[in-house]
Parts: sequence; C-alpha cells; structure tokens
Amino acid sequence: MLLVQKFGGTSVGTPERIRRVAERVAKERREGHALVIVVSAMADATDDLLALAAQLVPNARRDHPRELDMLLTAGERITMALLAMAIRQLGVEAISLTGSQAAIITDEVHTGAHIQEVRATRVREELDRGRVVIVAGFQGVSRMKEVTTLGRGGSDTTAVALAAALGADRCDIYTDVDGVYTCDPRRVSDARLVERIDYQEMVELATAGAQVMHPRAVEIGARYDIPIRVLSSFRDDDAGGTLITNRDGRMEGLALTGLACERGYSRVTFRGMPAKIAVTTEVLTCLAQAGVSVDMFAQVDREDGRRQLQLTLRDTDFEQAHALCDQLLAQQGGESLHVVGNLTRVALVGSGMHGLPGVYARAYRAMQEAGIDVFAVSSSSISIAMLVDSQDEDRTLQVLHAAFDLGEDKG
Repeated sequence: MLLVQKFGGTSVGTPERIRRVAERVAKERREGHALVIVVSAMADATDDLLALAAQLVPNARRDHPRELDMLLTAGERITMALLAMAIRQLGVEAISLTGSQAAIITDEVHTGAHIQEVRATRVREELDRGRVVIVAGFQGVSRMKEVTTLGRGGSDTTAVALAAALGADRCDIYTDVDGVYTCDPRRVSDARLVERIDYQEMVELATAGAQVMHPRAVEIGARYDIPIRVLSSFRDDDAGGTLITNRDGRMEGLALTGLACERGYSRVTFRGMPAKIAVTTEVLTCLAQAGVSVDMFAQVDREDGRRQLQLTLRDTDFEQAHALCDQLLAQQGGESLHVVGNLTRVALVGSGMHGLPGVYARAYRAMQEAGIDVFAVSSSSISIAMLVDSQDEDRTLQVLHAAFDLGEDKG
C-alpha cells in the first residue's frame, strides 16, 4: 500500500516529537507500506522567520515577496532533514526532498502560489529504491525556476497533490486533534467526532472556518478521488480519526454534519438606490474590479420604487470597500449607507437541506429563543450561513448544535 502522510507543525514541534514521528514511520515501513511523508515547519518556526523579516522590512510580503518565499521555505527544509536523519538512525532508508526536487510545479505567484502539476519522477525513483521519501510541504517551484510558497494550508495541499500524482491508496493528515468534530469541542462541550464525511461537506466546513484542513487540499482529493484521513499524531495508535471520501448514497432527509464559524465580517447596506439592474451591476462590478470579494448579497425593492442592496464583506477588504461604496452611493443617487461591523459568519453544514421544509424555521426559532439576532443569511444545497454579532458567536454555536441534535448521545 502506498500512503502519503502529512505531519503538521505541532506534530514535529520538538526533537522529541520528531523522534516519535520517525518511530511511527519506521514501524509502518517495516510493515511493508511505501511511504511519502510531507512535513510542515516546526511549530512557531514560520512565525519566527516572519518576525525576523519584520525587524528589517515593515511589509516584506508586499515589498519583497520573492525573498520572503526564499526565507519561509527554510522552515520546512529544517524539518525534513531532521526527520530523515531520525528515520535513518532507526535503520530505515530515507531521503528528504524540497518542493523543487519533488517537482511540485506552481504558477508564478509568490506567497500564495497554486500547484499546476506534480511530476514526481524523483519521488517514484526513490520509492522504487525502498526509501521513505520526505517532502517539504508548503512549497514548490515555478516554471521560471523560482521558489514559491503555497500560502495558508500549503502543507495539506502538498500532501494531497502528491497523493493524487502518485495514485496513492490514501492520504493521512496527522495533526494535533483527533479528527473533524461536529463543532469546536473547546466551545461546545458535547461536540461529537465525525467518523466519515463527504468531500463537499468538508470543503464547506473548512471554508466556513474549521481549522482542521484547508479547502484547497480537500478539493484536490475530491477531484482525484483520494481518500483523506485526519487523525492525531499524539495517539499511540491510529484508532479514531475522520475519513474524508465520497459518502455512500443515503435516503432522502436531513443529515447534518457540523458547524463552523469565522470572525471578521461587516454588512454594508445601500439604502434608497434606483431599482435598476444596471445600478446593481455597476456596484458589484466596481467592487470586483477593486479586488473586493462579496460573501453574501441580497436586494429588496421598497414600495416607493427604490431598492436596498445588502453586501457582506470581509473586514480585510472593508477599508478599501467603504470608500468605494460611498463613491458609488453618490454616483448612483442613493440615500444613505449603513454599516454593521464586528460580525461572525456561522455555517451549518449537512446534506438534504435544499428543498426540505422547516430547516430555516428550526434554526431561527432556536436563535430567537436565545435572543440572538441574525444580520444576514445565505444558503447552498448543503449549508446555511448566518451572520451574527461576534459577541454571540459561542452561544450561536451552542444553540444551533443543540437545536439540530448534533451532540453526543447521552443515553
């Protein structure tokens, strides 16, 4: 069996933890598995490198993205070399490879590149020699021979992309949690471990703020049908965990998976705009051209023939967007602009939501009884997303978790 296994920063955060990973890898190799190991930088190493750069340059990401990539890739190279040494000390052949040596080909974007191709010829050759191949995550090389980094979740993406290129039987993501839960167990005491989850549901949870995996990695797994298993590197066995795969067909009905949330949103409402599609199009087009992403959008026509446009934006875009919205309001003859900030996006994820009566009513009834206001809402076939005041974030998770019976069976 060919396995790709990824170990995150906390899993390799100290020499002792690296030694534990080496022992786990050596044991699996002796059991006959072919192994490709993807590693992150040791815990806090990337932050330390960023802090070092900040002492010299106020905004290295903006002003020196190429050099920042050269700097940050050092973190994973340190880990891969140390792990290779530790495995070899246990009598198992191992070799470490950078993203470039593993032929992970990306586009030209520094600090946030996307993988275009994984050639993996060198990786296959080393596997054929019976070696454990350790690959630095989070990094690749462009066709112009420039070192690049993949941005947030880059090591997960590296691992699943390698699994797809090699036709691996499975990709294991070892982290500091036991798997995917119905909600963050630090916030909801009876959160339950989800043993199996569909790719689409996992993408929705990850996009909504679940920190277990990055959606880019899950999307690659879905595209190439690579089973992904998320489990803890701190357990002595591989029991438990969550398997991300194509879920078997099931009967119609509501089957909820879990909740996730993300802070940092604002709601912007254009009041009294002309009720013309050209006006709405102009607002959305100008925001898009300015690089501002609109998360939720709704419009309502008033009895006086004017229109309300409601947009939900990330706070990272808000300063730029606010000035542009003021300008658009004046240009289009709108009445006023109303802004509500400090909002959290909470997503309820699960199959069977689309077309099933009572889901919205159940959610809103629970929120009403808890005295929590909802500032905006959107939905897809497998999710309902609501904006709430960030002060109500934890209570919203607890209320919805209980309302849809997502918790542990106390019987």
